[in-house]
Amino acid sequence: MDTIIRKLLDDEKIEYAGIIPFSECRVINPSLLERTWTGGEIRSAIMLCVPYYSGEHEGRNVSLYAVPRDYHLYFRELYARLIPRLCEAFPGFSFRGYADSSPIGETGAAAKAGLGVIGDKFQLINPRYGSYTFIGEILTDFAFRSDDLVPVGLCCHCGACSEACPVQEGCFSEMTQRKGEMDPETARLIRETGMVWGCDLCRTCCPMNRNIALTPIPFFREALTLRITEAEIAAMDKNTFRTRAYSWRGKGTLLRNLAVYESGEMGTGADFAGRKRESPTE
Repeated sequence: MDTIIRKLLDDEKIEYAGIIPFSECRVINPSLLERTWTGGEIRSAIMLCVPYYSGEHEGRNVSLYAVPRDYHLYFRELYARLIPRLCEAFPGFSFRGYADSSPIGETGAAAKAGLGVIGDKFQLINPRYGSYTFIGEILTDFAFRSDDLVPVGLCCHCGACSEACPVQEGCFSEMTQRKGEMDPETARLIRETGMVWGCDLCRTCCPMNRNIALTPIPFFREALTLRITEAEIAAMDKNTFRTRAYSWRGKGTLLRNLAVYESGEMGTGADFAGRKRESPTE
């Protein structure tokens, strides 16, 4: 990797990063690229692997990624620091950062950049931080020398993630994020797992997530909210609520989930993970 970029990322405590030609990226949202990219022909993608795991945090009722503040805020602040320094180091060239809302297939590009391998649930598995990472990328019209496209890490394809998944099709995490009237299956799973936002069952059961390192990035170790309640959500002012990962769905979705959760027998994700998934006919 270019020594200037490596120094900038070391300052941000980002250990895993790789550069690949933009031609190796799969463009999945060309309209986003057209709206946001203002430079010349894109030549390179600087792929970033950002760990967020700060501990298991027993008793939480939200997914681990939502325990710290919203990671979109982190990337916004990160790029506000990095992009001007990159433009200064490489005058005349353009740089643009993305994360989550991206014009490219991020997981595939990150694997090509050597940041990990893709697991059975299509998550990037990093050898040091497991699947508890966010992917970001900086696109540029500067033609960097590419890093070796050698994936690192291992998925043993043991099937534990599929076995732990509480739904036959789809994703329970996505089910908790739907607006509108809740279906009975989602309500049952919220009561049984104790999770009102997201689901980590496919991660917590993964053998590649055992003995992983904690994130060195201060953003993900501060302002942690492990357990949310109706009273806390209702009392949050708009600015405070916007700093949380679940704010994009609005308070109504969370308050609905919390009401369902508190209306029946409450369990924990740990209790549920050890039980065999029932088939639709059982």
